[in-house]
Amino acid sequence: MLNKIIIEKFFNNEESENIIIGSERNVNSSVLVLFCEVNGEINILFEKRAKEISQGGEISFPGGVKDKKDKVSMETALRETFEEIGIKSHRITKRRKYGTLVIPTGVIVQVNIGFIKDFSLDELNINRDEVEKVFLVPLNYFLKNKPIIKELMVENVPSFNRDGKNINFPAKELGLPIMYCKPWGKARRIFLYPYDGEMIWGITGEIIDSICKNIKTIIGL
Repeated sequence: MLNKIIIEKFFNNEESENIIIGSERNVNSSVLVLFCEVNGEINILFEKRAKEISQGGEISFPGGVKDKKDKVSMETALRETFEEIGIKSHRITKRRKYGTLVIPTGVIVQVNIGFIKDFSLDELNINRDEVEKVFLVPLNYFLKNKPIIKELMVENVPSFNRDGKNINFPAKELGLPIMYCKPWGKARRIFLYPYDGEMIWGITGEIIDSICKNIKTIIGL
């Protein structure tokens, strides 16, 4: 009887198609890619993070870590956008989930998109504790310019120090292949877009690259 219930109910539960395995153990965050219309031209909004916070001085989208009260990723993105730069949710239309980015460090980023018509930087109320500045980049810049692509190695290190305690992964004792007794990993591609003295890269650059490829496919560029 139990076997029949498992096969019928578990195998027919299509909601599991969207499960990200291990997400409960990792950092879950949401960002909002804002397409801002200024004088008839579409721009993408970026923040430069305040120097005193985590990853200070880097370029990012509005967003942050999911709160327990947030039911969906868009709620996180809208809340963080208001807290960081003062844009209220009613200004953001045509909003939807774009996709999910999982990076090797275990961070899971839910990517959302939204549109603001007749936008002006003057309407922002920037939280200087989190954001150094906000700037716009024309969407056409990204569509016409390919990113600089570099690679770096992401390694799993079987022996490391955490909070003064030495941690060892006992590959040999577990009977695993000898290769896991020493560091192993793979190369990761990094997408970089230089613009007006700033470097848009990392998670932000990877999201832009994906969005631009998607737009080009849809409109036939």
